[in-house]
Order: sequence, then structure tokens, then C-alpha cells
Amino acid sequence: MKYTLTRKRQDGAHPLRNGSRLRMTAAVLAAALGLTACGQGGLFSDAGTKVTTVPDRSQYLDLSALSGEGNTEDGWNSYSTYTLEYGTFSTQMSNMRASLQMLETTCVRAEYEVGSMRLVEMLAEKYQYVEAGTPVAKVTMEIDEVNLQELERKLLRVQQRYIQAREEFEESQEKREVLFARWPPQRTIDITRYEQAQLDFDQTAREYERQIVRLTEQIEKLRGLSVQTQIVAPEDGFILDVSLLQKGQKLDNGTILLRLAPADRICLEFDDRLAHYGYGNRLTLSAGSARKAQEYDAMVVSTVGKALSSEWNVGVSRLVGEYDIAQLLGSGPFNVSGQTNVMENVLLVPTEAVTREKQKYYVTVLGEGGSMTKTQFIPGGGNGLYYWVFDGLQEGARIVMP
Repeated sequence: MKYTLTRKRQDGAHPLRNGSRLRMTAAVLAAALGLTACGQGGLFSDAGTKVTTVPDRSQYLDLSALSGEGNTEDGWNSYSTYTLEYGTFSTQMSNMRASLQMLETTCVRAEYEVGSMRLVEMLAEKYQYVEAGTPVAKVTMEIDEVNLQELERKLLRVQQRYIQAREEFEESQEKREVLFARWPPQRTIDITRYEQAQLDFDQTAREYERQIVRLTEQIEKLRGLSVQTQIVAPEDGFILDVSLLQKGQKLDNGTILLRLAPADRICLEFDDRLAHYGYGNRLTLSAGSARKAQEYDAMVVSTVGKALSSEWNVGVSRLVGEYDIAQLLGSGPFNVSGQTNVMENVLLVPTEAVTREKQKYYVTVLGEGGSMTKTQFIPGGGNGLYYWVFDGLQEGARIVMP
């Protein structure tokens, strides 16, 4: 429907009866003040909204005072308001091209604390998809056998001292029990000394046990390194780069073998600066050439104007879908499409009532007494005719149309 405005007369006189002079005066005045007929909007779908025309009383004109005529014709410019109500939002989505994005990468390194490591063979290739635990390199470890033997001897000495200390303590406690006095005051003192000796030995025993655990772990780590023959991928991911290393090369601790993009940090994104797609829209993702394309269900999880994380770029929408990211690697190109999208029970705002400033969206809300307030809101999406309101506006608000 189109919004049109008519000028009202209070005396019922026809506007042409004042002759060409009055028409000329009104035309010149309208041009000088930049007055325009308002309220001619575009076509909108039926959503139960109400459109009304309101006089702007700050624009009252007394034409008779300017024309010198005796009649009194009141005229004014008017503006239209749009009352927010819940309705149905629909739009036909256009096809867009999507691309894989790596949000984060991790490095697979040669890591060890003692001994030395040499590369036997790299097992991974660039652009390969690997699962967690997949071998990416063969290696050999060279362990200082003297160091290992010294640790084993040290562990044995600590264990022997611990056994000896326990035996001596138990023997001394047995003697204390035999020598407990029968006289109550002295017996109490003897029992107290007995218990204190037990507490002291418990602390000594804990220290022995800590030494034994530490030495045992060191020995097991050395033995484990001595038989290590491969380095594995720490998580599922896509290999981006493989280091240029030679067979037999010594690998220092921390040497980077390859760079991996974790699978859960690979996503599909597409440029949507015109905001064709809304948050939560269900879409179809097509992967591959037209003849061999595979289709997957997907959903928009970030959109223009509603980025839920600083990781998202302005103008970019992100997808999640019912697919394994490994299925998509090397399966491009990727296209995003959707059938007519319908959202029930959402607030609708006409596009022509919205102004956009630095990725923020505003409307002018008409308040009581004719007050007007510039109000920001968050749109969930638009179809060229309407935005649906995600946050910032309430049902019943009156929006001023330009």
C-alpha cells in the first residue's frame, strides 16, 4: 500500500477559488522552506501493522497572512507513523559463495626433557587431514644410559634407607611402650612422647615417599623416551605447513614439525554486507562442482549487526552445520542457498524508517506529546522491505516514517 497525505481545510472552501495568485504564493513558499509531501512509502506485506498520519504542528502556515487575502486557510506538512506489532517476516534468500576460514592454528613440536631426538621420516603432508593420535613423524631417541643407571641406583638407595628408618622407628616405639610408667602423671608424659615420635616419623616417611615417586617418574620417562619411535597429532585438524627437515636431522627440544588447524577451529564464512541472511536462518550448504555437489543442512550463527564474539568480522556471517569438517576439506567451491524463509511472531520495522550509522541501526520513536527520540535497535535480519527486531524496540512503539 502507499501512504499518501491530504491537506485539510477548516472552512470547506475549494483551494482553487483563490485564483492563481494564491497558488503561486503557496508554491513559492513551499520551495523556499523546502516543504515536501511526506508519507509516500514503499510496498509492505500485511503484518497487522497500523499506519497513521499525524500533523506536525510546528509547521502550521497562515497563507492568508502572506497572500493578503481575507480568508483563513490552515495548512501543514504531515508525517506518517508505523506502529510496531508482531507479524511474519519472510524473504527469498540469494545464493552466496562461502569459504573455509582457519580461526586458530597450533604447532606440533618435538618435545623432550632429556637425551636427544633425531628425525627418521616425516609421515604427514601439507593439506592432509589427520585425526588425533595419527603418527606425523618417525623419530629415534638417544638416552644417556649412564644417567639412567645413576637414577636407578639413587632410587635403590632411597628405598633401602626408608626401609631401615622404618625398622628402627618401630623398634624404638616398642621399647617406649614397655617403659611406660605406671604412675599416672608420668604415664601421660610417656604416651605424649610416644605419639609425638609417631608424628615426626610420619613426616619423615612422607619425604622418603616423595623422593621415591619423583625418581620413579624420571626413570619411567627416560625408559619411555628410549623406546619412542613416533610423534602423533595432538588433535583432529588440517595440516597447513610441514617444516623442511632432513632425515637423520637432530631435533632440538621445541623444534616445529608442522602447523595444524584444529578441526573445531575451522569454519565456513561468507560475505553478507547487505544482510540478506538473519541470525538462526536454516540454509543449505552445497560443496563441490554442480554435478557432484554434496548438500548439508546448516545454520547462520553470526550475522551483520549481531556478532556474538570479537572473532567475527563486520559484514561476515558464519555457518555451523550437520557435517564433519573433514568432509569439506578439498570439496569446494562452497555455495550457501535458502528457500523462502519465514519467521513467525517477530516485530517488523519498515526499511525506509531505519537509518544506519557505523554498523548501528536507528529509528525515530514518537512519544507522548509529540516528542521524538532517536532509538538504536538490533536487527536480526532484513529483506529489503523490513527488518525484524532482535532487541531494542517493543510492541506498540510508534515509528516516525521519513
